[in-house]
Amino acid sequence: MATLMSYTVLARRYRSSTFDEVVGQNHVAQTLKRAIETGRVAHAFMFCGTRGTGKTSMARILAKALNCERFDKATVTPCGECRSCVAISKGDDIDVIEIDAASNRGIDEVRRIIENSRLAPGRSRYKIYIIDEVHAMSKDAFNALLKVLEEPASHVKFILATTEPEKVLPTILSRCQRYDFHNIPVREIAAHLISICKQEGVTAQQDAVILIAKAGNGSMRDAISVLDRLLSAGSSELTVEMIEQMLGLPRSQQLFDLVQAIGTADVKLTLNLVNNIIFQGLSIDTLLASMIDHIRNLLIVRICGIKNDLVEAYGINADDLQKQAERFDPVTLAQDIVILEELRRATRQSQASRALLDATLVRLALAEQYTPTADLIEQNTTTPAADSAAKKKAEPLARAPAFTADPDPFASDSPLHEASPAGSANAMPESPPTEIDSFALSEADEAALDDALPAVGKVFDGPRISLGAMFAGKANQPKPAASPPSRPGAPAGMPDFWPAALESIKERLGPGIYTPLLAAEARLADGIVVLRFTGAFTTMAKFLDKSRDAIQEIITEVSGQSLGVRLEADDSAAPPHAPGMGVAPGVGAGHQHAPQKFPPVQGHHAVPRDGGIPITPELRAELEKDPLVRAILESLGGNIVKYE
Repeated sequence: MATLMSYTVLARRYRSSTFDEVVGQNHVAQTLKRAIETGRVAHAFMFCGTRGTGKTSMARILAKALNCERFDKATVTPCGECRSCVAISKGDDIDVIEIDAASNRGIDEVRRIIENSRLAPGRSRYKIYIIDEVHAMSKDAFNALLKVLEEPASHVKFILATTEPEKVLPTILSRCQRYDFHNIPVREIAAHLISICKQEGVTAQQDAVILIAKAGNGSMRDAISVLDRLLSAGSSELTVEMIEQMLGLPRSQQLFDLVQAIGTADVKLTLNLVNNIIFQGLSIDTLLASMIDHIRNLLIVRICGIKNDLVEAYGINADDLQKQAERFDPVTLAQDIVILEELRRATRQSQASRALLDATLVRLALAEQYTPTADLIEQNTTTPAADSAAKKKAEPLARAPAFTADPDPFASDSPLHEASPAGSANAMPESPPTEIDSFALSEADEAALDDALPAVGKVFDGPRISLGAMFAGKANQPKPAASPPSRPGAPAGMPDFWPAALESIKERLGPGIYTPLLAAEARLADGIVVLRFTGAFTTMAKFLDKSRDAIQEIITEVSGQSLGVRLEADDSAAPPHAPGMGVAPGVGAGHQHAPQKFPPVQGHHAVPRDGGIPITPELRAELEKDPLVRAILESLGGNIVKYE
């Protein structure tokens, strides 16, 4: 009868058994050892970290250190041979209870833990509960565990382990000493794998071991599992080619040749190499990840040199890697990594992933042919033809008016208010209607100016006048010296703080609230600021009602008094003025400028197009009653020519 032989995987056989054997978590091991030596061992611990970083192993080592029978008290060097140490290593000690919270997550299981924790340990100094994946417990189970976790019996210790500490209730975390386990560096994993290979009698190339360590992605258990799978193939020697084939990775030489082709701008070779790699069954995602890793090594070599612990290259001669890194500048390498990572995310959701891959690699290979924009501008401005064209366009543009952005288009110093009707304080003579027609540009200058401005459509029927001619004609109009605008004080019945309050409202609440306030008749009565809207502006009172509290807060802050705000609407009165048109901030009724008018362009009569309704004086008067229409007409100097 054949005897069945059980096989213990390498991850269990080579599990760390002492604090000094734990790889990559020296900060945790040293802290626990010091706590044991000083007798300051907490009653509850929380071990946090990604999978395979040693959380459960550290928990068992701590349990053995507390319960080792060879010593009269806790020790930092458990013997590993006594009955308690052996049972803990196997996971079947009666006083060290290991619980999987993923399958024991309910409140009933926690109640059993609480009841059993009251009982003294059978043979050890402490009864220790190791709860793995504790984040999987339900909220009710966490709440039930709170009391016993905070004040357990003197013979009870809790060691909680989790890969997702953010899912653990803060009340649980606050009752534990937290220890964070880091991802293990590749070189430390590789050193441990070499030790295992020696004990297993297997020869392994150093680059092959590094490749296995990188496959572990910071997890010692994952790396040992990969090694176990490779050894199960029965090979007595581990080579880079064997590991690349079994793990489905691109060969290091293929990656080297691919990046070399990109560096030499050989597009044909680049596409052929990519096709060969994919034809071998390699996924695009794996190829891109491997390329990013290789280019990262080039970046490290280019900046820090080949003899650096940050370099994690395998299967490539160091001198060849150094020479290839010198082909690229660090900025290009960093940019290539970003581009490939963006491509990696895009190919996961695209049906044309192969086309995206080819296009991106061609772009990387031809990167030197893409001239920076600044260089293109410099080249264009240094050629004789470009100089002539630039000069040709600059001359008519120099005659165009220089408009600057005005934060308040309705203010008296706005470009829209440059001209004022006759009779105002800053009056300007109206330009004769024929002045634009009398202005003449050469065909070359007019064409150059039109090219430099956005194209416009035909907006009216009448004589064709180019936009360049209109601007240039406007620029040549005589402009008399205008006196600097002045802002009047507060209107009658209002204190001096009103203009400052309006400016603060404009700054903090914006023009949408500030401009309608200019149409109000403001007065102060019995500690209340009354804003009265009349005629067509009565709708403003309803519009501003939702912002009344904010307006009141600003007024109170500026005035230094506790003032209220009341909005009134009076439909019986005629509208005092269009909102904000020609009115300086802080000016109420009786403090407004006359609305300004721009002279109409000759030849543009108020004639409707086909399909429009003829404009009669009665219809025009009716339309101009709308405050918005009137505001637009007065600010732009327009006229109603069509109604549909």
